[in-house]
Amino acid sequence: MTGHQERVQGVAWSPDGRTLATVSWDRTVRLWAPDDGRELAVVGVHDDQVNGLAWHPDGSRLATASRDRSVRIWEPATDMDALLELARSRVFRRLTDDERRGFLLPAARAGA
Repeated sequence: MTGHQERVQGVAWSPDGRTLATVSWDRTVRLWAPDDGRELAVVGVHDDQVNGLAWHPDGSRLATASRDRSVRIWEPATDMDALLELARSRVFRRLTDDERRGFLLPAARAGA
C-alpha cells in the first residue's frame, strides 16, 4: 500500500473487517480496501503527526489522536468539498499540484 508520505504510526480494522484505517506522521488519516490494498480516501488531516486511532464499535466513526494535542472524530464517508476546505484552512499559501493531489480521493485524481 502506498499513500502516506511519512511513517505510518497506527493501523486499525473497522469492526466489520471491510476497511483498514491508518494514521501517519504525514498528518493524514486514510482508509484502505484490505482485499487489494487500494486507498479509498483521506478522511482527515491533523496539524501535526497522528499517533493513534480507534474505531467506534458500530464503525460509524473513527477517533484519532495527534501530537497537535487534539483528539478528533471522523466519519469514514468522506465529503470531498469539506476535506478540501479543511486543507485550505490549514495552508496559508497556494497548494502545489502535487500537494493538492495528495488531498484528493483516488477516483478524483484522474480528473485533477
